[in-house]
Amino acid sequence: MKVTRRNVMAGALAVPAIAALGETAWAQPSSVVGVFDAQLPAGQRFASLLRDAGKGARTVEGDRIRLARDILASRPPMLAGVTRSADALLFAEVAAECGYETTLELRGNRLGCSGFTCNPDWNPLSRQIVGAGADWLGAFAAFVANPSAPVPTAGRVDVAATALAWLLVRRA
Repeated sequence: MKVTRRNVMAGALAVPAIAALGETAWAQPSSVVGVFDAQLPAGQRFASLLRDAGKGARTVEGDRIRLARDILASRPPMLAGVTRSADALLFAEVAAECGYETTLELRGNRLGCSGFTCNPDWNPLSRQIVGAGADWLGAFAAFVANPSAPVPTAGRVDVAATALAWLLVRRA
């Protein structure tokens, strides 16, 4: 992702939303848990970017409800994924039962993405990721890998297939 004055300002604007999570959330070694659909090129790229950043991601497979419950049992501050819409909906429903809210949804492909922010506190992050254009997946993965100091990275996907990136945050 090209570093521009606009991207730096958008990143600075994301600080209040991140700060709202509280210091205890960031004290945990893995503040964001990532999941991905290995059948989607964007999901594979997301997992690859997280691995390159020294983070892991879990593959969405088998019983999605059980997987979501297993992940959320450890009460991570945030859960992020790049999946199909149906899987995102299942994770959001299970997460809502566990005290989480959907804060961000991004529908993207190789050309870019459009953002749907469900919580206005997260608008700056949404704008930053959408503003990254074709590198939207890299901007999203950079936030997931290190929410307090995202490092821009190239995240282009060569296939036109659409994927949904989403972020669930534990309510205070």
